[in-house]
Amino acid sequence: MKQTTKLLGSVLFTALFAGSALAEIRTWTDVRGRQVTASFVSLEADNITLQTADGNMHRFPLSNLSAEDQALAKKMQSAAPVATAGADGQPVYLANATVAQAASNIDRLVAKGLVRANPERTKLGKPPITNFNAPCNDEQFVRRVYLDIVGRIPNYDEATAFINNQAKDKRAKLIDMLLDSEGYNSHMFNYISEMLRVKDDFGGGDNVRGVPYINWLQQQIAKNTPWDKITFEMLTATGKMWDKKPDGTYNGAAGYLLRDSGMTLDNLANTLAIFLGTDVACAQCHDHPFADWTQRQFYEMASFFGATSTRYQRRAQGRKGKDGMEMVDMGQKLMPEIEAMITKNGGDITRIRNGLQNYIGANRYAISDLPTNGLKLPHDYKYKDGKPGDAVEPKFVTWSKDDKNLPAYKQKLKVEENLRLSFANWTTHPSNPRFAMTIANRMWKRAFGQGIADPVTNLDDPDASANPELLKHIAAEMIRLKFNLKDFMRVIYNTRAYQSEATTEHIAMGEPYYFQGPLLRRMTAEQTWDSYMTLVLGTPDKYKKPLEDLYSKSIDLDLYNPKLDAQTVLMKYDAYRKMGEKERALMGGGLAEAGGDMMMEGTKKAKGKDEGSSMMMENASLSYGGMVLRRAAELDMPARPGHFLVEFGQSPRNLIDGSSKLGSVPQVLMMMNGAAQEMLTNNDSLVFRTMEKVKSPPEKVEALFMSVLNRRPTLAEKDIAKRALATGDDGYANMIWALINTREFIFVQ
Repeated sequence: MKQTTKLLGSVLFTALFAGSALAEIRTWTDVRGRQVTASFVSLEADNITLQTADGNMHRFPLSNLSAEDQALAKKMQSAAPVATAGADGQPVYLANATVAQAASNIDRLVAKGLVRANPERTKLGKPPITNFNAPCNDEQFVRRVYLDIVGRIPNYDEATAFINNQAKDKRAKLIDMLLDSEGYNSHMFNYISEMLRVKDDFGGGDNVRGVPYINWLQQQIAKNTPWDKITFEMLTATGKMWDKKPDGTYNGAAGYLLRDSGMTLDNLANTLAIFLGTDVACAQCHDHPFADWTQRQFYEMASFFGATSTRYQRRAQGRKGKDGMEMVDMGQKLMPEIEAMITKNGGDITRIRNGLQNYIGANRYAISDLPTNGLKLPHDYKYKDGKPGDAVEPKFVTWSKDDKNLPAYKQKLKVEENLRLSFANWTTHPSNPRFAMTIANRMWKRAFGQGIADPVTNLDDPDASANPELLKHIAAEMIRLKFNLKDFMRVIYNTRAYQSEATTEHIAMGEPYYFQGPLLRRMTAEQTWDSYMTLVLGTPDKYKKPLEDLYSKSIDLDLYNPKLDAQTVLMKYDAYRKMGEKERALMGGGLAEAGGDMMMEGTKKAKGKDEGSSMMMENASLSYGGMVLRRAAELDMPARPGHFLVEFGQSPRNLIDGSSKLGSVPQVLMMMNGAAQEMLTNNDSLVFRTMEKVKSPPEKVEALFMSVLNRRPTLAEKDIAKRALATGDDGYANMIWALINTREFIFVQ
C-alpha cells in the first residue's frame, strides 16, 4: 500500500475504473484547500485510508482533512455494514448492505491484508506488494467474467457488445445478466457436481441410477435454492431416488447418501470435508496424526448415521407388509421366470443378464432409518477410551473450547429419534463454526483461484490463513445473504480485487496468497469444452439431455409388491432400453443439418421424420466426429474414457474436487489435429459463419481474434495474419488453429 503523509496536490483524478463496486467516489478537501477524488476505504484510530481511481491506497492523518470531511469520514466508518463477532461468537452485521457496500468492505479487508503480507513476502524473497494489481481492461474483464460465471468464453457478438458499450455501470450489469442466465446454472452445476462426486453410474453399470440426483441438483441451482437448504435436504433424504413427490418432482436428494451406499464411514469423511472443511478421513483407522481428531470422535460423528440403511434388503429384513405377509424381494424371486421368458422368445439371456440385473438393482437402493443405532467401535480399536465392539453414542465435534456454547450445539441430539435430522440441523446452523466459512471460502477460490484458507477441504486453523479477518468476514457475509450463492458471488465479482489484472507470479503449494488480483489459472476441462461449443454452436445452452421423466415409468419398480409379475418387469425393461435408443437416435445431426442458427426445428426438418416423443425432440442434439455437442453439464457424468473432457482433466468423481489442470500429450494432439479442432474449422461452425459476416480480410482477422481470444489483434498480429492469409485458401483455418493453440486461449486471465 502506498503511504502518504499529506494529500496529493491539486491533481484531480478521473474515474478510470468505470463500474467499480467501491464505495462512492467523491472529492475530498484538506485543511489547505487542496482536493483529491477518491473513495473511502477505512478509518482506523486517527488515520484515514482513501482509494483513488487508479487503484492506489493513500493513508494519512485524519486531521489533514477539513473539519467537514473529518466528520463525514467518521460517519461513513460508523455506517459501514461490516460483519464482526459478538460476545457470544455469533456474527453481527447490518442486513441492508448494498452490493457496492459489501464489495467495498471486502476490498478494505483485502487491502489491509496486502499491507500485512510484506513481512511474509520478504521471508520468501519476493518483492513487496504496494497495492492491488492494476484494473483489468474491458477485454480481459469480459472474457474472465464469462468464464467464471457461465463457464465459457463470450462469442463474437457478446464480447463486441460489451467492449463497445460506454455505460459506466456496464460491468455490474453484465455480472447481473450472467448470474441470471442458463449458463450460470450449467457452470455452477459443474462445480458442485465435482465437489459432491456426482456420477451417472453408482457402480452397477446401469448408467441411470444417478439421473434423478443430477436433475435434482440442476433444478436446485436453477431455482437458486440456498446452500444450507440443499445441504439439509441431502443429509435428511429418505426413500429411493425414483420416488415421485406430490409436487411432481423426484427424490433426487437421496442420491447424496446413495452415492456411497454401504460405506457409512467414507460418506461421513466426505461430508465433513465438503460441508465443514474438515479433513479427518484417516481418523477412521487411528487418531489423526496432524489434527486433534481421535478415532473415537470420528465414530461418535459417524454414529449419527449408524441407524441409516441405504439398501432395501436391510430395511425389509424381518418385516411384514400391510397384509401381514413377509416382505420379499420380488425382483430376485422373479428372475428365473424372467430369464425363462426371454429364452422362450428367442432372446440371448447371457447377453442381457447383467443389464437386466442392474436395471432391477437400481430399485434396491433406498434410504431408511432402522430402529436402533448399530455403530460400534471397530474390532481393532486400541485406545484406552473404549474397547472393540463397544456401542458408540452420537456426539458433535468441537473445534475450540468455546464452540459448545454456540446455539448449534444446544439443540437436542435426538429429534424425533432421527439422528440424521439432528446432524443436519447442527451442520447447517448459522452458528456452526465451519459451515458458512467452508462454502464462502470455496466460492472465494472459484473467483480467485485460491482459497483464503487452502486447501478448502481442511480449515484446520482459520487464524493461520492468509487473511483471517477476511475469512471470517466472508463467512458472515454468507450468513447475511442467507446462503444465497448467487448473491454472494455477485458481491465477489463486483470487488476491486476481482476486477484487477491477474497475478502471474507462481504461488507454491502451501504458500499464502493475498489477493491483489485473481491468480492466472488454466481453464477447467468443462470450461475448455464449453468454450469449444461456443465457437462451434454459439448458443450451447439450448441442447439438453433428457430429464428423469423420460425414464421414470420404465425404471421404477416396487420390488416388495407381491403383485409384481415377470411380464411387467420385462415390459418396463424393454421400454427403458428403447428410451436410450431413442435418445441416441437424436444425436446424429451434423453442423450443416442444423441450419445457420442451430435451431431445433432445423434439426427436425433435416431428419425428415419424427424420431420420438415431442419431449425427446426438444432435447435433440448435434454430433461431430462421434462427439455429442452439448455443454459439459449435459453429458455423461463423468465422460467416457478418451473423451475430450477426460483427456483435459475432468474429475473421475472418485475424490472431492478430483479434476486436474495438468497438461498432457493427448491434450496437445486434440487441440492440434483431433476432431475437436476439426469441428472449429468446419465451414458450418459459428466462428466461420461469424467471419463470413464481414468482407475485408482485416475485418475477418479482427472477427477471428474477437471470437477466439475476445480481443482485437495488435498491429504485429495483424501483420502476421496478413502473411498467413496470403498462403492460400486454408489461411483462415490455419489462423483458428494457431489462436486455439496459444496459451492465451487456455488460461483465465
